[in-house]
Amino acid sequence: MKIRVFISLIAIIITSPLAFISAKTPAQKTRVVTVDHGAQDPAVSPDGAQIAASIFGKIWVMFIAGGEARQITEGLGWDTHPAWSPDGQFLAYAHQLPSGTDLVIRNLITGGASTLYHTESAIGQITYHPKGGEIFFLLDRSQYDSHLFRVPTSGGEARQITYTENWHEWSFALSPDAKEVLLDSGRYGGSDLYQIKFDGMQVTRITRTPAHEFSAVWSRDGKTQAFIRTDNGMDTVMVQQTKGGLARAVFSSPYDQKQLAIHPDGQSAVLCAGRRLFHLNLASGQSMPITFTARFVLPELSKADLIITNARLVDPGTNKFMPNATIEIRNGRIAAIRAGQEAVGLPAGVTVIDVGGKTVMPGLMDNHYHYWSPFDGSTLLSRGITTIRDPGVAISMGMNFKEAIALGILAGPDIYTCGPLIDGLDGYHPYVDVELNKPEAAATLVRALKAQGVDALKVYFLLNPEVLRAVIKEARAQRLPVTGHIGVRTGWREAMEAGINGFSHIRVWRDFLPLEKQPQGENENLDSSRNLMARMQANWSEIDPDGPSAESLIRMMIEKRIGFDPTLAIQRFNDSDRKRFGLEQFTIVKDSYRRMARFVARAEKMGVLLLAGTDNDGLFDELEAYAEAGIPNAAILKAATVNGAEWLGKKNEFGTIETGKHADLIIVDGDPMKDIKELRRIHIVIKDGRVVFKR
Repeated sequence: MKIRVFISLIAIIITSPLAFISAKTPAQKTRVVTVDHGAQDPAVSPDGAQIAASIFGKIWVMFIAGGEARQITEGLGWDTHPAWSPDGQFLAYAHQLPSGTDLVIRNLITGGASTLYHTESAIGQITYHPKGGEIFFLLDRSQYDSHLFRVPTSGGEARQITYTENWHEWSFALSPDAKEVLLDSGRYGGSDLYQIKFDGMQVTRITRTPAHEFSAVWSRDGKTQAFIRTDNGMDTVMVQQTKGGLARAVFSSPYDQKQLAIHPDGQSAVLCAGRRLFHLNLASGQSMPITFTARFVLPELSKADLIITNARLVDPGTNKFMPNATIEIRNGRIAAIRAGQEAVGLPAGVTVIDVGGKTVMPGLMDNHYHYWSPFDGSTLLSRGITTIRDPGVAISMGMNFKEAIALGILAGPDIYTCGPLIDGLDGYHPYVDVELNKPEAAATLVRALKAQGVDALKVYFLLNPEVLRAVIKEARAQRLPVTGHIGVRTGWREAMEAGINGFSHIRVWRDFLPLEKQPQGENENLDSSRNLMARMQANWSEIDPDGPSAESLIRMMIEKRIGFDPTLAIQRFNDSDRKRFGLEQFTIVKDSYRRMARFVARAEKMGVLLLAGTDNDGLFDELEAYAEAGIPNAAILKAATVNGAEWLGKKNEFGTIETGKHADLIIVDGDPMKDIKELRRIHIVIKDGRVVFKR
């Protein structure tokens, strides 16, 4: 493979609908945003004098003692996983773009950069061969398919080193002679450490625990190895001698997605914890913070003042309808709403948008969107989605995306995040979960997640009932709402009795089916040999959505003020799916979907708080599925606007068009109150008083 020159002018080739906002011009005014956190993927220079790290998607370098960091990368792209060359002259890093990820090498002396390797997938940890000439890296195709590769720095084909199906390797450390590698590997839940000799691929298992062990490092003298063990919501730094002996714990604190970078002296490391940096003595466990600042120079934001005239205002959340309204926006919030086109006391130079009688509505909310890519934001905004609830994300990545959008570093909707899934052992989503099997560990984890900035929590289906109850109890004490993708180890009624606030999907088997017909969660298909459909649907053929048991469950949901995001559209199967099932199975699939749709419609009609969520599918599809199920359009639009704000306790901030609230609006060329499909005809999207999309 030829080395492709990395051209910084790629930043002008932007497909995002926000290009007109974020693209720089020579005369453009700038603003400075200074941060003191947001660090990930630390790497210590070969001389031990500097640290490279990813900070809010750019590579920065600072002195080992901290201080003001120097920005190395800029422009379009989200840059992570820096790695120093043995001579300290080059930094390799992963440069994520909408089209995939480049493995880039940058010369720190000249500033020039070249792309060594490109993939449509993601690139994880990167490490140089100790003698140079080759780079090792993790190619991350999915959370179940992440493996080790090597590629010459002179160019050429990348060669895969590890091959395992449905397993993942997320960290590794080379021996000083590069003849061996220490890496973590796991399937679904926990992972263990393995040492592999490249010659003959001889494998030695180093650890065997139900915990998750990762972030392996190996000292330059070859004598010391260290790693992080996460067990029941606690992170522990473990140190062991390469020649044998038990690993010993030197440092422990609540879960915050830690990472290690060993110092060349082999006696200390840089610890990244909670997106901040620390010096860690590997002998004593003593830690000291590394204080730093990173100054982002960004385009100056346009004024968040607008006047919208000739608007057909429709607000399902307040039942407000005005056929000819003027909406005044000042400093990103709605300042006034009045009938007619007259605007009073306009500031000089304020932009006036005459929408010509088009419908103006609150911005939409997707209550079930996993924001795992920095480039999802522009697409979501173009669909009118100005707010999301993220019900499961790696905590450091998720918080960086959330804050980067809030700071204006990234374009995207406001994010309310649940942080990682809280699951039982052997969870299905190791990339984004933290596993608990001890009730006494729940309170510490919940408090740690709140301290890191989560807005809510999400519990998952392998969590045992007593642990789930402990999580909910502490969440209530911390005033964090809890939603759940449950129904396997714990039923909905049991969870509601414990105080849960919401449900994701429609997993009600435990409340309706006898034990022998319930999925037990023992494999990735939730016992598909027992149930004819995969885990996202399962068999509803014996559940009556119109019967008294369903009514009893729904009444309890209303009593407990449950927020219900059913993700109905992803359960739907069409004739094109026939080849996936036998004749009898396909009949059951179609019937199951109809039953689920009736259950959702009945729940909404009786008074359950319906939350429109997609699980990263399409919000328009979800809303149209509600309409097909017989839910009125006004209720559908509430499910996609004000209901999510209500569930989060943020009704005073967004979700309706009222004075004082965030000016998050969509302008639609049609009337979604009459035909929900006309919501697809979005003409303009306004977020915090600024136009972020125009068709």
